[in-house]
Formats: sequence, C-alpha cells, structure tokens
Amino acid sequence: MMKKEMDLIGFGDPFFDLVVKVEELPKTNTSCQMREYGFQGGGNVPTAVVAASRLGLKTSLIGCVGDDLFGRAGLADLKYNGVDVSRMSVQKGKKSNFCICVTEYAIEGKEFISKPGDFSDIRTEELDEAYIKSAKMLHVALITPAVIKACEWMHETGGKVSIDANYYRPHVYENYQHIDIFIGSELYYHCFCEDNGLEPEDYRKNMELLKSKGPEIVIFTFGSEGCKGVYEDKYFEIPAFQVEVVDTTGAGDVFHGAFDYFYLQGWDVETCARYATGVSAIKCTRPGGRSGIPTISVLESFMKTGEIDYTEIDERVAHYKKGISI
Repeated sequence: MMKKEMDLIGFGDPFFDLVVKVEELPKTNTSCQMREYGFQGGGNVPTAVVAASRLGLKTSLIGCVGDDLFGRAGLADLKYNGVDVSRMSVQKGKKSNFCICVTEYAIEGKEFISKPGDFSDIRTEELDEAYIKSAKMLHVALITPAVIKACEWMHETGGKVSIDANYYRPHVYENYQHIDIFIGSELYYHCFCEDNGLEPEDYRKNMELLKSKGPEIVIFTFGSEGCKGVYEDKYFEIPAFQVEVVDTTGAGDVFHGAFDYFYLQGWDVETCARYATGVSAIKCTRPGGRSGIPTISVLESFMKTGEIDYTEIDERVAHYKKGISI
C-alpha cells in the first residue's frame, strides 16, 4: 500500500443553507416571525467531511460551486472548518446549490426547500488520480462515472470507500460493488425492503442481504431509534443518546463523517458506530448541520459523563449567527 498523505476526501457538491426556526409555518397570505435564523454551509458529503475535520482528520472536498455569493460563502465555511478546498471546481457565471432548512416547533417537524445549482458535474478526465490515491478513504453520495473512477483508484491503493445512501436510487443500488462502508437512512432501508419483498422487522437478514452485494459493513440509521448494522458475521443495535434536541439537520451527515474518523483510528465497527451516534447527538443540541459538531475532547467527555462542554461549540454558534462570511 502506498503512503497516504490525506485522511479523507469527500466527493460531493456543497449547499449553502439558510437555517430558520419558527413556531409553525404561516397559513397562505399570512406571515410569522422567526425564532432564529442563521447561515451555514450544507450538503451531505461536505458536512460529513466537516465533521471528520472537526474531530481531527486531514480532509478535502472535490465538488462544484458557482462563482456566486452562495458558492463563495460555502467555500469560506469549508475552510473555516479546516477542509481543503483547493480541488473544488468554481464555475464562472453559474449558481450554487441553496437550501432553506425550516424547523417547526409546534409539530416537531422539518421542511427543506432547495434549489440545485446550474453548474456542470466534474468529468472523469478532470480528476487528479495521484491526489485521490493520496487519501486513505473516499466518502461519496451521488455515484457518477467520475465517482466510480475515483472509487476504483481508491481501491487500487488499498483505500476504503464509504457512502451516504440517503435516497434509494439506481445510481446507488446498481453500484454496491464499489462501496466498502454502506451507511443508509431509514428511508433507504424501507425502500430496499419493499423493492426486494422483505419484511422490515428482519433487520439482520435484510442487512446481510445488502452486504452480500458488495459492502463489508452495512449500517442503517433510524433517527431517535439509533442505528443497526452488520459486519463480518456480527449484528449490532445501538440506541440513540438522550439529549435536548434543538435541530436534527445534518444529524445523519455528521454520523457518516464521525464513523469514518473512528474507522480510520482502527476501532472496531460497533465502537465506531456508538461514538458516531454520540457525535450526532451532540450536533442535534445546536442549530444547523455544523455548529454543534464536537471536538474529540468534548465527545470523549460526553461519552464518559453525559455532559456537554459547549465552550468551543457556542463560539461556532456565535460565528454562524453573524451572517454570511466570505
């Protein structure tokens, strides 16, 4: 195996999020006041990479933004969180991904109103093979021809590929063979069961079926019910931590980045999943997908005592409340 200079490379396009909190959405032709709002970088793969960076990995993101305000702000937020953006494609005259993330307290609900950018996807011939091979792990979500080639390069040098399988789409289930660590959402799990005529209650059997298609590790996250997974000949269930939830935006994304961090420390899979569950829980106590991500020292203290030291976290909360930074 070649010497690896980078820990984790994410392959995915950033969003820029407006995070809004309201008591409840207004009826048509009426208005309401926000409880709070803030701007943060978003996107499932980018936020996972931010989580891994905050915990201590050397990380990078490959993806696209436009040269508009949201694109510049999204890159600034990645750099603020310690992510290398030198391989990002900034496309002139194009718009970046944007999302309004609404938390409704009255119904404990969330809504996402998004507008994809109009930039072009990265092509295979634009990739830097040596740079990708310099990483220990690749984290992906949308599987394109360029992503498949990056996965192949990663495997050629002994690296691993993890995926955020949020939605049940052909680009995912037709490419299981490229994935080592499969972490899917509850939505993906139920769609997988329905498509394959499976009983959802047979968690172990169903996950082992998916594992037989290629991945070494299969985990599904179930929100407040925690996560379940299989690896080797083992099955595990890990309950969610009980915390005062403020915002679940990005909870799954953060779980992915945290799991990759602990996996690269050489920990066993169940311990990785338990600590990733802890990172996700702490994140949920602060608004948006990124402001509540803990450092490793904050996490270790929480895992031992159940208490959260917000000193450093709330400095980031204050940073995001200032508005858009570029």
